[in-house]
Parts: sequence; structure tokens; C-alpha cells
Amino acid sequence: MIREAFRLYRGKARLLRSAAAGDPVSRVLSMPRGVAGYDRYERVRERGELVRGRSGLYMTASHAVCGKLLRSPDFGAVPTTVSKRALRPTDGSAQRLVHPLDDSFASIDPPEHTRLRKIVAPAFTPQAMRAQEEFVTDVVEQELDRVDRQSTVDLIDEFAVRVPSRVICEMLGMPTSDHELFVRWGIEFGAIVDGARTPGEVRRTRQLLTEMAAYFTELCARRSREPGEDLVSRMVRATEAGEMTQPGLVATCEALLIGGFVTTANIIGNGVVGLLAEPEQHARFLADPEGLAATLVEETLRLDAPAQYSVRITRTPTTLAGKDLAAGSPVVALLAAANRDPEVFTDPHRLDLTRPNPHDHLAFAAGIHYCIGASLARLEGRIALRALFTRYPDLRITGRPRYCPSRVIRGPQHLPVSVR
Repeated sequence: MIREAFRLYRGKARLLRSAAAGDPVSRVLSMPRGVAGYDRYERVRERGELVRGRSGLYMTASHAVCGKLLRSPDFGAVPTTVSKRALRPTDGSAQRLVHPLDDSFASIDPPEHTRLRKIVAPAFTPQAMRAQEEFVTDVVEQELDRVDRQSTVDLIDEFAVRVPSRVICEMLGMPTSDHELFVRWGIEFGAIVDGARTPGEVRRTRQLLTEMAAYFTELCARRSREPGEDLVSRMVRATEAGEMTQPGLVATCEALLIGGFVTTANIIGNGVVGLLAEPEQHARFLADPEGLAATLVEETLRLDAPAQYSVRITRTPTTLAGKDLAAGSPVVALLAAANRDPEVFTDPHRLDLTRPNPHDHLAFAAGIHYCIGASLARLEGRIALRALFTRYPDLRITGRPRYCPSRVIRGPQHLPVSVR
């Protein structure tokens, strides 16, 4: 454990020294968790389309370069920086713990990625989303009825996480009674998704992965004995048919649960913060919430991407933005910066419901790893924000938002509001 601690602290110290020396790449990677990184992203943009940091890591804030990087077959997915120690089970067994991203199709390249994604994809087709619309609307209204009993609430705890949590639990066939547990997992995973950098974070990561693995292993075993028509049952059948591995099954369940409510919760929270910061746009939205709800979702995704960056690695020697990259070169695509690229978006740092191209954002990535749940998040965000401001046109923020303690995930973890 002493050796692991030394390695973690040594890596952090190198990063901080490079940042202090003016390296814009290191400044992004070493920024405090939970703070907005947009000023730091702009320093990367100022250095060019593709910037090489002191460590050799490449980073881009360019919309064009990010789009090419995400869509190019010359680049592959990269596992997270989770410590190997964090994947050792707490019971001392030889079988390592699974990771929601590293061990699901989220971090796997074709052809295996294509095969695994096809198992899950039918649950997120346009037809499937149309079938979900009435249910999502009912859930939103029921949760607003709960909020209606109070004058001041934490919008995230009392609404933004509850809506998508109930929806994804229904799709997966999971009990909503475990809502509080799922929310804690989502918050904890968001805090360590960009890597554990202290021994304490390694311990918390191990505990989190242990809890999730035990829960979903038991759930999948139950679905094997008592199958249904839910998404977990579908994946269990695919596993029994040899189309998925058992670790892949558990990891995919974890990824769908966490991704299924964290992204939408951030859309709702970021949408409220962004809209209320622009009185003119707020008034415009209140005049036509039905017609502008979808635009508000897209503009929120553009302005505050729920996932701030993504990483890809070169499969073979290739050229990107005029620079020759060796095989195995990692490149950080700053999605949040690409979404504020002045070459693509006019006045990019403010929310504008009249923007002609808000849908050109890269908040859900692009290419084969485009977010599989994007259509569900859009549906939930549109219905929730429309209903929220329709019922509470005088909604206002009453305290300082507290953001998720993460460099990757961007969204309020707590947002006190008045609904009277």
C-alpha cells in the first residue's frame, strides 16, 4: 500500500509541477474537481488545434478535430485510469472486480463493440422512446407533485435524479426502492471516473465496485431463474447464449444504471442554472415551453456538456490536425470546449434559445461510441424541463449550486431552489 501511495502522489506532483510551469494540458488534468474548466480549456484552444503537453499527452479544444478524432477508425477507445489495486476484490478472491466503463462496450472497439451494442440497442430505438414518452410524462408529474408540497427544495435530490432513476429502473427491471443506493453510486462513480489519485480514493473505488458487482451479480442470477421482458433479462439471455461474458454482463448493467440517470440529472440541473442566468432567454422559454423544450435541452448539452472530455488512442501511426502521431498516442477530446468553439457557435459562452445550430454539439460524442442512451436523455430532459417551468414559472435559485466533485462529469450535485 505504501508503494501504491508513493506512485499516486508522485504522479500528482509531476502533474502539478507541469501545470505550474504553464503547460495548458496539465492545467486541465490537475484542476480541482467540481469547478468549471472552461477558462483552462480556452488556454488549450489558444495554443492551436492539437496541443502536446509536457507529458506527451495530446489535447484538442477544436470542434473539427474532436469530431474527426471521435469518428475516425484510426483511433480506439481508452480504458479509464482506474488503479489496478482498486480492481482487487475486498474478499481476497482471484477474480478482479469489473468496471462499468472499462469492462462494458463503452471501452471496447469493433467488432466486439458492435456485437455487444446490438444486444442493448433495441431498448433505445426511436420507436422504443416513443413508447416510453407517456411513462416518462407520468413520472415527471408524480415527482413534481412531491415537490409541490414544499416551498424550498434541493432540485437535484427531490426531482432531477428521481425522474431518470425511476425510468431506468423500470427499463432494467430494478426496484425503485433502492433509489438512494443508486444515487450514491452515481455520485461516487462521477467523483472517481477520471481516476483515483490518492490511497483513500483507491479504497473508495474498491468499495464502490464491490457493492455494485454484488448487487448486479445477485440481480442477474435472479433474472436467470425468473426472466422477464426487461433489459437485464434480455442481457442475461444473451449471456446464457454465449453472446456476452458474465463480467461484461455485470459491467454493462452498472454502466446503464449510472449513465441512465446521471446524464439526465445533469441536463435538468444545468438547464435550470443556464436558463435562469439569462433573463431574456428565461422569458422566451416561459412564453413557449412546449415549442422550446427540445431546443433548451440541446443548448444545455452544448453549453455544459455532462461529460466534459473523452480520450482516444491511435491504433496505428496517423496524422491529426497536421501532426504525425505514433501508434499508441492518447488524445484528449475536450467535448465541452468543442461545444464552445467560436468557429462553429456564435457567442458560444451563453445560452441562446434562438441559436440556429445547437444540435451541432458533441456532448454525446460521435462515431461508433456515440452515447447509446442519448435519445432517452433527450426525451427525459425535454419533458422534465418543460413541465418544471410550466408548473413553476417563478422558480428561482436560492443558494449556491454545489457541483459533482469530478473533472469529467459536469452538473449540480445540489441545487437549492424556491418553487413559490
